[in-house]
Amino acid sequence: MIGDIIRRFRLEQGLSIRQLAEQIGVTDSYISLLETSGQDPSLSVLRKLSQALKRPVSAFFEEDVPKPGITRASERLCQTQADGRFSWEPLTPADPNQAAGLILVKAELAPGASVCGTSIPGQACVYVQSGTLRVLVLETEYLMQAGDSLWLRPAASFTAVCEGSRPGSVLAAFPDGRLPEISFPELHAPEAAAKTAEGSSL
Repeated sequence: MIGDIIRRFRLEQGLSIRQLAEQIGVTDSYISLLETSGQDPSLSVLRKLSQALKRPVSAFFEEDVPKPGITRASERLCQTQADGRFSWEPLTPADPNQAAGLILVKAELAPGASVCGTSIPGQACVYVQSGTLRVLVLETEYLMQAGDSLWLRPAASFTAVCEGSRPGSVLAAFPDGRLPEISFPELHAPEAAAKTAEGSSL
């Protein structure tokens, strides 16, 4: 609808309805009518709008801007693994006509615990909610405190270890809708220790 386009261009220029009306010589109510009722402006008004909003006349006949999509918390499918310490869920609505959207990942780490990621498919942003993490990415080490964030380019792998005596909590966002392969090495340590003890007793 042309009214939506007029409103978008007006807001991009930082103009109020009154300011735009004054610039093109019409009333406030007329601009409001154009933006909300679906009524098309006359050609002469359209030319004035074009000058005031710094857009070619053809720009007012673009396709409508897609409306925002909302995904309710109750509608999102949350998946977990590693005894519930690692979870992920899509934040963007499913759309078969678009590429995969944004995925939110949450990880909880006990003191001394670690998480490893391999085959990182694309970019990601990691945010430390609480605790202190030592993160190794492509042979570079980062010490991250609560509130720190790390922007990851596509990488082969990473390892994060929770430092100190406090648990760590991490959020990560993957914009292309793909996740790396995640593992928690210490989860398998008791099993390995048990097998070693069993073997030594034979």
